[in-house]
Amino acid sequence: MGIDVKKEDNEVISVEIDGEELDSDDGLDFITPKSLLIKKNIHELPLGIRFNICDRIEDGIIFVDNVPLTVTRIDNDQVKLIIEDSGRRKYWDGAIGFKSWMETKRDIIKERENELKDINLDDYDDDGDYIFMTYSGIFNFDKLKDIFELAYQITNEIDGAAELTLGSPFPKIEETNNESEFSQKVLIPIIRKLNFTNVRYNHGKREFGKDILFSRRTEFDELEFWGAQVKYGNISGAANSEIDQLISQIDDAFKIPFYDVYTRRKEKISKLLIAISGHFTENAIEKICEKIEISAIKNNLVFIDGSKIDTIAERFRK
Repeated sequence: MGIDVKKEDNEVISVEIDGEELDSDDGLDFITPKSLLIKKNIHELPLGIRFNICDRIEDGIIFVDNVPLTVTRIDNDQVKLIIEDSGRRKYWDGAIGFKSWMETKRDIIKERENELKDINLDDYDDDGDYIFMTYSGIFNFDKLKDIFELAYQITNEIDGAAELTLGSPFPKIEETNNESEFSQKVLIPIIRKLNFTNVRYNHGKREFGKDILFSRRTEFDELEFWGAQVKYGNISGAANSEIDQLISQIDDAFKIPFYDVYTRRKEKISKLLIAISGHFTENAIEKICEKIEISAIKNNLVFIDGSKIDTIAERFRK
């Protein structure tokens, strides 16, 4: 079982994944349920074929995912990811106009294109009824599931940044469901608004205490690297195991370097932000600082909780 491509005269006539034949109108784009690819490796994809990802197909009806994606393997483990964002004014029920919402996201994508250079705005079209926008990027991964996770991460960051820019609706902390949403929809847009650059979500097995990475130019025109350790909920000074785990993560964050894609070398952070969605209780901050023996680490920690984050966010509301 795997991916089987049949060709005639160098043209693709059919594609099967694990025995299930995919639908296509032109032999180039193939409608593909996400479940068929999520466990596949990138190198298993045939070169040049566009897989239009949907949530599922039932009785011939295509159920589109919340984030319409197209993935195409272009070289070895390199994939082109295309993200589609579209809608109609008549079906929009947001607190602000659909045009303002989409134009704001378009401008955020352009800013990201210039700053991070990881995605590019490909198309933006407004015919007075529909608004259709696509943007894309080329990425190197081993597994398709990592591409899907990246796509959701990027769209969450863009939506969060748009909500923050417009002020209403704003992604309230209590409206997020987990650490990932809190990081992507609330924290990352705020960090960008605070004029930090090269902001990227770093959560995963090799994060080493740094869920988010970002940097800024100091007053002496030097690049200063920051990390953020993110927690969802409260941190209590009474929970010794939780405090000890956080201290271990703080230690890793400062000691273990990360590869910076912009300087193209290993770097170490100078400061670490401890950001939580809830509150520090039972003298948690004091107990964390008491247990950290190295002053250089202790003096370069910044603690913010949900209340502080809401206060900062107010500065960017219109």
